[in-house]
Amino acid sequence: MKQTKSVIDTLREDSSEASRYRRDIAALATLGLIDFGVISLFQLGYFRKLPDLPGKYFDTEKVNCSKDAVILGMPDGVISLGAYTATIALATAASRYKKPSKVLDVALGGVLLAQAAGAAQYLVNMTFVQKRACIYCIAGAAINFAALSPLRKLFKRRD
Repeated sequence: MKQTKSVIDTLREDSSEASRYRRDIAALATLGLIDFGVISLFQLGYFRKLPDLPGKYFDTEKVNCSKDAVILGMPDGVISLGAYTATIALATAASRYKKPSKVLDVALGGVLLAQAAGAAQYLVNMTFVQKRACIYCIAGAAINFAALSPLRKLFKRRD
């Protein structure tokens, strides 16, 4: 009796260049989920304090409890979790569904560019407005910027 491949088997065995770039993007988004999961739990009150780097400029509590850390009436950590989840879903869907993959990749690019723009704006805000930094936010920004490299390669490839 011949065993049929599952969707997961097909995804895991796909060695195409596009799927490799989407996996890299999904891996970075997973790091973002971990980072912003911690921030979200802090913003929701589960953690009362998070470790900070020494120095007068690092103040995770001030940055993550500021009015600037609220988007659409929600803590920005929770919004970021949604964006990272969407990133993983779009990367998976684009690898799974070959015909609409270009449209899904454009949507993926939109999410990643929005995350990077938001990260840049928030870094500027931390630096010049709040005059304090959050190491978790800086790590998140680095993750968002790093995802632009495989995204560029994804769009640059020749099919």
